[in-house]
Amino acid sequence: METPTVQEATPQALLSQAIEKGLDVESLGKLMALQERWEATQARKAFFEAFTEFQLNCPDIRKTKEVRFKETDVKPQYAYAPLADIARQISKPLQKSKLSYRWEIQDTATEIKVTCLISHIDGHTERTTMTSNADPSGAKNAIQARGSAISYMQRYTLIGALGLSTADSDIDGRLPDANIDKLHNDYMDIYSQIIQIDPTLSKWHPDNWKTERTAKLYVRGIGEIRKQLFELQNKKK
Repeated sequence: METPTVQEATPQALLSQAIEKGLDVESLGKLMALQERWEATQARKAFFEAFTEFQLNCPDIRKTKEVRFKETDVKPQYAYAPLADIARQISKPLQKSKLSYRWEIQDTATEIKVTCLISHIDGHTERTTMTSNADPSGAKNAIQARGSAISYMQRYTLIGALGLSTADSDIDGRLPDANIDKLHNDYMDIYSQIIQIDPTLSKWHPDNWKTERTAKLYVRGIGEIRKQLFELQNKKK
């Protein structure tokens, strides 16, 4: 006796059956909306599975650039990993996990906003944003000042979005005056969702951080707390 084929009860399967049965337009619209939400959830799940794989495979970022404040300094004051070196060190783990990154830049007369977008091949994207003024330190001209601020924010948003270790602990110069209030609000938006699911996770609140609240710390925290939220939401299902 032939074993009957069991069709998976996905929104796509239901939609196909509805079309075959001539369901009305309104009902089809609802099923299509359900299908879109289901696909978005699956893509988000695939993203975080890939993100976890990337973090397991990605090595600690090597600090390849040494900085000396004076030519006579025998030892460097500190070392850091330039953006190009970070990109080179993460390229293979990203490719293996089918992740990619890019930036969106909004530059107005009053501020500069840089957003790092981490995307998975299935379509889901997560964003980490920093806002800052231009960086006129070191007698830079107007174009150099804006370019310097953009480079800083590209580097730190990438570090925060991917949760890279070692690279975020260096002190390669002063960050431009980042909008701490904006970063705090972005962080607290995610934190409030976490607390609604599990009120015991108050340790994530910035008041409980055992260090100074800096732009770099907020950027890194947003990446970590976003991953924590996803894990909680999956457990809740």
